[in-house]
Amino acid sequence: AISIEELVASSREGTLREVFGTGTAAVVSPVGEIVHGDHTIVVNEGVAGELSKRLFDEIVAIQYGEIPDRYDWCTPV
Repeated sequence: AISIEELVASSREGTLREVFGTGTAAVVSPVGEIVHGDHTIVVNEGVAGELSKRLFDEIVAIQYGEIPDRYDWCTPV
C-alpha cells in the first residue's frame, strides 16, 4: 500500500513516474491526475507510462491467444 502522503512527496521530488489501476474489466488503466485536498498531481504529463503500456499489451495479447498464457489465467470455452 502507498499512502497519499507518499504520492504527494514523490511528486514533489520528481520521482513519481506513473500510476495505474488494474482489474478484471479495466485490464490496466493509467491515472493521469490525482487530486487530494489542495494538491493536484499530474502523473507523467497525463499520458500512459511505459510500464502500464507494456502490461496492458501483454495482458491483452494473453487474452486474445496471441502469446502463451504462462500464468494459466485463461480457460478456453
